[in-house]
Amino acid sequence: MAKWLKISMDVTINVFEFHHSHEQDCDYQYYDSVATAKPIPFPGKDFNPSFHQAYQLDKYLQEKHFDIIHCHLIVAADLLSRKLRSHCDRLFATFWGGEEYRKILGSKKLYRNRLKKFLERIDCLMNSKHLLWLETFPFLREKFKESRLGSASLDIIYDLIKKYPRNEIKAELGFPNDKVTVLIGYSGKSIHQHKEIIRNFSIRPQLRDKFHLLAIMTRGTVPEYAEEVECALTSSGYSYSMIKGHFLSDEQIARFRYGTDITLQLSTYDGFSRSIVECLCAGSIMIYGTWLNYDNRLKQEHFKAFPASSFGDAFFQLEKISKDPVYYQGIVKSNMDAGKMNTWEECIKDWVKAYTSG
Repeated sequence: MAKWLKISMDVTINVFEFHHSHEQDCDYQYYDSVATAKPIPFPGKDFNPSFHQAYQLDKYLQEKHFDIIHCHLIVAADLLSRKLRSHCDRLFATFWGGEEYRKILGSKKLYRNRLKKFLERIDCLMNSKHLLWLETFPFLREKFKESRLGSASLDIIYDLIKKYPRNEIKAELGFPNDKVTVLIGYSGKSIHQHKEIIRNFSIRPQLRDKFHLLAIMTRGTVPEYAEEVECALTSSGYSYSMIKGHFLSDEQIARFRYGTDITLQLSTYDGFSRSIVECLCAGSIMIYGTWLNYDNRLKQEHFKAFPASSFGDAFFQLEKISKDPVYYQGIVKSNMDAGKMNTWEECIKDWVKAYTSG
């Protein structure tokens, strides 16, 4: 986003990072300055209480004043500084991963009050139209501005599509080209039901020669759960690739998206995230649970995917697609074309309009 914002506007971009962003492969060439909240050394682990981050953020803001401060990462642990509003003319916020905030705002926990107070202070909430569920909270209704949320990986995905056939990327990633690669969870969160998906593959041994399973166990996982998933994959008898133990760069994410033939999105709950958009734009055929209520978003985005009312239905769809992959190439091409509106080159227009409006 920073790259396209600097191209579209004459702006200075200052970034304050919290410690959990350090493991991300960030490219600082588009930022004018970057300050970092470092973890406190603590025997045996990183210990970083929120009050320490708040102190570091306040220290960074001392004697500074900005035209706009825009908070992109506002999970409850980062609702730190009550002074943000006094350091800018306008305070913006964006929900990346709206389901997380929906749960917080709908809860009775302390985080709800912290988040609500923070949102009462902002001037503008910028998000995709699907987050209009926030109209439930009257104080947000007048602050909402519709804006698409871009993805840095999408620019790389479309560049890969231009330069390389999918089979070449699959070979580079170690995925067998004589099998269909199936993504069984785009993060390490247990909501993706990795183990239940693997169990359903395991009871269908006749499919082992057709499918290669991909589990990306990076964001949101814990070592114990990742180990359980790996044990299930090993005992399933299927060939598989499992990515764990580190965050992925935008380049790596793009290659895994493009190297995937089918995405099984059977999470217990999940929003229509940027990760979902990336999979569709990369030409991965998506089978999704009807309980996720994606139908309207798919229609709005002009994407085509295949609904499944149960795991059994999902595997019926999976086998059907694998038997005639050529038939589905038209859908793949259509999704790739529709997804171009989600690149930052296009999305940034909404952001520029919001920033320059009174």
